[in-house]
Amino acid sequence: MTKIVILGGGYAGVHAGKLLHKIYRKNDEVQISLIDTNPYHTIMTELHEIAGGRVDNGCVKISFDRIFGGKKVDVFQDKITKVDREKQQLVSDTATYDYDYLIMGTGAESTDFGIPGVKEHSFPLWSYKDALDIKDHIREMFRQASYEKDPKVRKKLMTFVVAGAGFTGVEMIGELIEKVPQMCRDYKIDPDDVQLINVEGLDSILKMIPEKPRMKAQRYMEKKGVKIMLNSLITKAEEGSFTLKDGTVIECGTLIWTCGIKGGSFGVSTGLTIGHVDRLKVKETMQSVDHDNLYVVGDAQWLLEDERPIPQIVEAAEQTAHTAVMNIKAQIEGKEADHKFKSNFHGFMVSIGGRYAVSHTGGFSMSGIPAVAIKHLVNVYYLHTVCGVNGWWKYLQHEIFDMKDKRTLFGGFITNHIQSLWAVPLRVWLGLMWLVEGVNKIGEGWLNFDLGSKSGWMFSPGVVQAGHKAAETVSAATGEVVEEVAEAVTAATGDYVEEVVETVSAASGEVVEEVVETVTAASGEVVEEVTQVAADTVAAASDVVEAVYETTGHALGKVWDTSNVILDFNNPVVTWFRETFMDGMAAYLPFQFFQGMVVGVEILLGLAMIGGLFVFPAAGVSIIMCFVFIFSGFFSWSQIWFIFAAFLMMGGAGRVLGLDYWVQPWLKKWWNGTSLAKRSYLYFGEPRSKKRKS
Repeated sequence: MTKIVILGGGYAGVHAGKLLHKIYRKNDEVQISLIDTNPYHTIMTELHEIAGGRVDNGCVKISFDRIFGGKKVDVFQDKITKVDREKQQLVSDTATYDYDYLIMGTGAESTDFGIPGVKEHSFPLWSYKDALDIKDHIREMFRQASYEKDPKVRKKLMTFVVAGAGFTGVEMIGELIEKVPQMCRDYKIDPDDVQLINVEGLDSILKMIPEKPRMKAQRYMEKKGVKIMLNSLITKAEEGSFTLKDGTVIECGTLIWTCGIKGGSFGVSTGLTIGHVDRLKVKETMQSVDHDNLYVVGDAQWLLEDERPIPQIVEAAEQTAHTAVMNIKAQIEGKEADHKFKSNFHGFMVSIGGRYAVSHTGGFSMSGIPAVAIKHLVNVYYLHTVCGVNGWWKYLQHEIFDMKDKRTLFGGFITNHIQSLWAVPLRVWLGLMWLVEGVNKIGEGWLNFDLGSKSGWMFSPGVVQAGHKAAETVSAATGEVVEEVAEAVTAATGDYVEEVVETVSAASGEVVEEVVETVTAASGEVVEEVTQVAADTVAAASDVVEAVYETTGHALGKVWDTSNVILDFNNPVVTWFRETFMDGMAAYLPFQFFQGMVVGVEILLGLAMIGGLFVFPAAGVSIIMCFVFIFSGFFSWSQIWFIFAAFLMMGGAGRVLGLDYWVQPWLKKWWNGTSLAKRSYLYFGEPRSKKRKS
């Protein structure tokens, strides 16, 4: 058994685990393990959103159960204290893990560069715990300020400083820009008492992106009231203040430190060769310079590419992990580990709150809403690769649909929610209408198959549904009999009728002729006069009627006759749908089965909606049924409300005063334990915990 152990579940570790699963999922001779101190993967690039209170605490965590539940990766939650390189073992306080190949993705940690007081009197932002600490501290500052009577003390409490104007620092300032007005409202603080400061030791912010988007970011921050201090090195920090290189002392209630990171202290404790700032030195293959079966990836490694260190960003973490996995694969196959790292970075994106961002990707720079959208798309893509549809759908929910205080690229236009209770009457009414549709069809004979097809209107003229052969046989058998009877009747009565007609014509012809001549002579002149008067009267009345019709037509006429069908039967779209799906597929179903299916589905939809059982799938089927009727050319505009009501039902209307309140939790729990859910990532909520192996 070849044992591959991944130490650390960050971006690099997760990517390595998924790649190894893809390669060895059918190979029982390879065992893959991942060890991390936490049971979850942290979305490090979104920590500022937790610190700034934009999203709930759990929104940056993805459980390893969700990521690796259906994968050939055994996850162990443990804190490794030692790497025994001679015995090829990882040691914790409670267990020992053997490895043949080790991938170290132990990450990095914040560095204070040895500046006095920074570690004791500032808040780093490099872990989930750091973000929670900052969030709680900001709220505490506002709470204290709300009780403070001394203006000077209150102003100090309300001074928030972010040290560092790189990605993390600017994003943290962006969160404060949006969070402060809300906190001022909550704690009745005058916004003029609040001051936001961004301190940077270099001569510009965001050094890694081009000047144009960089300057746009700076102007946006300054427009929002941020004081940006460039070329301002911090030399000392104390409780409630810090000192700059030029001797300036700035008092503040909060100092958030984002000035830089270094390799993790655990990497240093391993005794492996250090490259720079506590990062472990590696070859171009990501192998440690000390051991060929030990790989270092992500923020923990140190490698110069084109005389510049590999940046500590997400893409670099994933690409270094890919290099390591490819070389381990080669070694297992008895080949040389010669896959060398070559960076392929696509750009950088920096959000400044939820409604503004700057980016430089693919050689193009953007700012504002487009840049925000790009960042969301990148996050959606990443989450899809990590944990499937559920991952990015949850992300969209907390970033857009459930966001409060208009902190999204859409503002507050799509973030309001209705109480599901108010949808219950509509749910019951929609169910009743489907139930009535089904019962009406029974009354019309849809289940009385002796009457023949009642659904033939859904097919093209001349198309005969399956199941009509018996009817065709009866017609053939009786056709000749009917024809013979008709011929016999005609032969028997034809001569007699002809004689009667001739006699009547001869007897009455002269009398009729005399009467007509007399009447014509007597009334000709009178009729002529009456006709003229009537014609004049009708002409006059016609003008009046036409004028009244035009007036009332504009005033009372229908602007939109909703009784009309949405798509006419002869519409090209309807014709295509009918010929493709109805004539080409449904016509081959026995009409008895087809009609019974339609009636059954409509009744079941009605009962499901009324009872609040399986409302979400029922709403989906309801929408599909409506579109089938629309494309069949017999669905009117007055019925289209069925579709919009069904969409509303998908918002959870079944769990209020409905059976879904009990059924759905049980069903979700069962589904989350199935192998299909694990393979597809289609979990409902959090998956069942994967059994940990000893």
